[in-house]
Amino acid sequence: MSLLVLENISKTYEASGWFGMKKTSAAKASSSGVRDISLVVEPGMCLGILGESGAGKSTLARIVLGLLAPDHGRVTFQDVDLYRCDRRTRQRLRRDLQVVFQDSYSAVNPRQTVQQIIGEPLRNFERFSAQEEKRIIAELLETVGLRASDMVKTPKQMSGGQLQRVNIARAIALKPKLIVLDEPVSSLDMIVQKQILLHLKELKQHLNLSYLFISHDVMAVHVLSDQVAIIDNGMIMESINTDDLFECNHPVSRRIVHSV
Repeated sequence: MSLLVLENISKTYEASGWFGMKKTSAAKASSSGVRDISLVVEPGMCLGILGESGAGKSTLARIVLGLLAPDHGRVTFQDVDLYRCDRRTRQRLRRDLQVVFQDSYSAVNPRQTVQQIIGEPLRNFERFSAQEEKRIIAELLETVGLRASDMVKTPKQMSGGQLQRVNIARAIALKPKLIVLDEPVSSLDMIVQKQILLHLKELKQHLNLSYLFISHDVMAVHVLSDQVAIIDNGMIMESINTDDLFECNHPVSRRIVHSV
């Protein structure tokens, strides 16, 4: 059974016209929406979604996460239709579908400690004692290359790379089946980017994780992904094995890949 299946997903937007009147904007739809997207993520796989800014990557991420209903098509996660299941089923699936966002600082509550940030999903879905929860958080911090003593820190006491590791620890806390990585390293410097990407690769192998890795960075996608879908103007131009990424056939794909 495939883990995630997108079948003919489309989403367009409405833009304000003269005097506030609503009209369908073809330009907006083509720059931010998606059209007739079909994708499959298998267990243990990282599928890279590669495209330039405005190609529709963020729209696609929100649809997969259950945050934005498509106009047409079907999203199936663990053989359940995300937009046609009941609230209780969606809540059950939520623990197996996590996300790491681009901006590590805006993804957390600045007033919370690292222990509170990572412990949030544990408190939402589990019933651990305070001592057991603290032990699990310490293990998660060590898993992502931080120290157990970091749990008392607040976001402002950490670098961007350290805080992104905290976000990754929070994402893997419930041992999810799939993590959506929405530009997770684009705001970090090159050295930290490489460290985070290699660590994500290690976690994928060690924990048998699956990723949907959304990025505009060709080299980052090449490092982490098993297969790549190249998106432009809201449509999939080409799907290709990562080893063949720099030998893609479609003219638009070649432009995007070689723009690096």
